Amino acid sequence: MVIKTLQRAWPFIGFALILVAAYLTVSLYGFLQLRRARRLVRAVEELQIGAPIPKQREAELHNLNCGPDWGVGCHTAVSNLPFVNFFAVPRRLPTKLTLSKWWGVIARVVFDANGNVLWKGLGIDDGQYHQDLAVSIIVRKDARLFNPCEIWSVAKHPGYLPYRAMRTGALVVELSPDANPVLIHRAFDVRLECLNSIRGCKTLGDIAPAAWQDSEYHLEDYQQFYQQWSKGCCEQWSGCRGK
Repeated sequence: MVIKTLQRAWPFIGFALILVAAYLTVSLYGFLQLRRARRLVRAVEELQIGAPIPKQREAELHNLNCGPDWGVGCHTAVSNLPFVNFFAVPRRLPTKLTLSKWWGVIARVVFDANGNVLWKGLGIDDGQYHQDLAVSIIVRKDARLFNPCEIWSVAKHPGYLPYRAMRTGALVVELSPDANPVLIHRAFDVRLECLNSIRGCKTLGDIAPAAWQDSEYHLEDYQQFYQQWSKGCCEQWSGCRGK
């Protein structure tokens, strides 16, 4: 009787064991990718603009080839995923054909012939924005990030410009390496755990809470800074002269 019962139950036991093995495999894969992604975030944050890539970071930022990257210098592009170019934007597949439950972290570094970093970027994507990465952090020397006459919203936080892309709502952070270290840390304060969970990330604030909060536009927060700079900026604009 017992043997017959076990024989009848064996298909169900085998199916359950397959499910358990699949779950453990996916969990292990997710853990390894999450660890790899965190290392990439840390590696990009610690890179110094104008200095060579440290030897201890070459393990994460491999493929240091000297091919053109948008016509600027040499570059490397790496990801926690094995196929970084597949997830590059613009998307290579129509929206309905892209995977719905994947996520990845992409690091891009551009450097000169001497190996000195010119600019660096970090992208975090969960496939929710067809034309943009969900979160993009770009660090480069750009005088406009310290000039409220060019970008008046940086008057409050010089060198730090978080905003939401106009067409998609994706989060973009433009950052100067000369910005306040506190602001640099806010830009790279990312939480990847929700990407690797069954629940997923409800908003981009779950991934980059500090930058997402800073990207919210409140006119009253900027009025005092705008008034402080408007007179000086007006003197630089030909349309304000003589008034």
